[in-house]
Amino acid sequence: MAVTSILLGLIAASFPSVSAQSPQVEREWALFNQILMIGIAVGIVVFGLLFYAIFKYREKPQKKVAQ
Repeated sequence: MAVTSILLGLIAASFPSVSAQSPQVEREWALFNQILMIGIAVGIVVFGLLFYAIFKYREKPQKKVAQ
């Protein structure tokens, strides 16, 4: 748990600070973050549908019929 929080803190510290930027750069970052969140949401939906299709339409083992 502590290792995870340390890693997350280091990752968060590596992102650039947007608060000291010009208004134009702030708008660009806001647009970037909005597009990023939309992309992540679409990716989650696509991967969810992909895994659903993989499990639903997988080939099922056939029972051998004795003749």
